[in-house]
Amino acid sequence: MSSCLFCRIVAGNEPAIVVHRDPHCMAFMDIHPLAPGHVLLIPTAHAERLDQLDHATRRHLYRVMDALVAAQRRAGLGVEGSQLIVNDGKAANQHIPHVHLHLVPRRRGDSIGFFWRVLLHFTGIFGPRTRQAELQAHADAIAAQWPAVWAEHADDALAAAAAA
Repeated sequence: MSSCLFCRIVAGNEPAIVVHRDPHCMAFMDIHPLAPGHVLLIPTAHAERLDQLDHATRRHLYRVMDALVAAQRRAGLGVEGSQLIVNDGKAANQHIPHVHLHLVPRRRGDSIGFFWRVLLHFTGIFGPRTRQAELQAHADAIAAQWPAVWAEHADDALAAAAAA
């Protein structure tokens, strides 16, 4: 869908700092992160809601999510906790009509800043973008952990395809 921002990112028509990509999903840095290391995970095929994804793709997405959280932690992000956010549908405040999961590293004491940024997201006012260099550094740190983490999580046919 050319009107979908995430479909344009998947097609390479919009920029993104990619952490992981396989035939079924793509993970990239959120340009308006709720916390350092905030990653968005999307299916490469367009679907507006989770229930529109086939079971195998949905299962793969969750497995990749689990591995990405582990990679974030090994990279030193979210060591104290993670916030996993899915806004599934317009009523759930989904701004971009393409399935996406937010993987947000958390640390003790970040609640005030975190909830302020969440409030801005809910209102549609996202604030200034995070510097590209900072996003790239976080992406590189997470991606460096991917091969070892994925080897621990890969145990199905879609996982094997993602390793390629």
